Amino acid sequence: MKITIHRGTNQIGGCITEIESNGYKVFIDFGEQLPGTKNKDDQLTQIDGLTCGDVSKSALFITHYHGDHIGKICDTVLDLPIYIGETALEIYKCLEKRLSYIPVPEEAKKHKEILERLKTINTFKALQRIKVGKIIVTPLFIDHSAFDAYMFIVEADKKRVLNTGDFRGHGFYSKVLFPMLQKYAQNIDYIISEGSNIERPDAVLQTEQELKKDFEEQFRKNKYNFVMVSSTNIDRIFALYHAVKRAGRCFVCDTYQTKILKIVSESHKKYTTFYDIDYDQKNPAGRFIELTQRARKPFNFPGKLMPYLKEHGFCMLVRPNDSFKPLLEEYSKLSETKIYYSMWKGYLDENNNAKKQNFIDFIKPFENEYEYKHTSGHADVKTLGTLFDTVKPKCGIIPIHTEAPEKFKELFKGHNIILLKDGHIFEGI
Repeated sequence: MKITIHRGTNQIGGCITEIESNGYKVFIDFGEQLPGTKNKDDQLTQIDGLTCGDVSKSALFITHYHGDHIGKICDTVLDLPIYIGETALEIYKCLEKRLSYIPVPEEAKKHKEILERLKTINTFKALQRIKVGKIIVTPLFIDHSAFDAYMFIVEADKKRVLNTGDFRGHGFYSKVLFPMLQKYAQNIDYIISEGSNIERPDAVLQTEQELKKDFEEQFRKNKYNFVMVSSTNIDRIFALYHAVKRAGRCFVCDTYQTKILKIVSESHKKYTTFYDIDYDQKNPAGRFIELTQRARKPFNFPGKLMPYLKEHGFCMLVRPNDSFKPLLEEYSKLSETKIYYSMWKGYLDENNNAKKQNFIDFIKPFENEYEYKHTSGHADVKTLGTLFDTVKPKCGIIPIHTEAPEKFKELFKGHNIILLKDGHIFEGI
């Protein structure tokens, strides 16, 4: 077995992992580099079996639908088999279809090409064993800020590798993480582990459950609530819905967001009531209200809806889009209104290379009024340590998805930490 990290040994996002055995190759993730990445302008060399050459003995497995993990799939050889979770694929299709209509021709073209590539993609279920020659890949369902995300166990040549993908231990379903690893991740030789939060060793991350309670308290206190949140942060949005319902308010979002929520409801409410929304409920507490938009005109509360929402209060999901601004501007003048930013802080930091100017421009008029309420989609150092101690890899841990891989040696001294460089072929120890 040979392991090659083509990209990601010293950066967050854009990771590409290759595991090869007897000419067969399994690749894990192929995404865009994040804005501000130090070597972002460097051209990635062609990768045999992924972007060029014979792909009859290759396959690409996607851990989840965030752009830094899937966004480069159009650069693969067209015949390359690509695999992703079933629900993740539907969510990503909905997102890309939305983005294909943006009024920037080059960007719209890129997203239309991704939509075409998605027509050929394969899906898998958790614990399904997929063979690529004599390599066996088994996906393990885990908790992340992207829904339907996975770790992968890759087996070949009597070796077993666990690739963690992006994961966390403080989400709604993280309690199943360690029992699952104890059951399925036995006799692991190597762990290829993300380390997004490795430079925050003392950080104690708020759980999604705690965040949900905070939102519920705020929704009880404040009648009119606007939450700026990623449309694909599924568990956060369903948590907001339940917090709104318990607070006795209405839940408001646009048609696009409704489509994404219904994808999850239809597929997963049979497993848990957490994803069970009564979209036709008429009672104010938790009433689901879908706003439609015509020809990119600003959103408003039409007809009898305005006095109804004025009476009962609401939580409305918003995105950094000018269509939402008039409502925010109107309600921000009221003392009973609260605006929340529920995404990564770095997008709003003028000094951060990963800043998003449209986010900054959108929230700036309300910079003295909005409140930050968010928690990370990635594991903290304590959770990483518990995972390593639970799995007990026999040969070592390979850090990826981090800008400080050397910190693994400092923090996890009881384990053999193997620091690789991009493109280096590692043949084991």
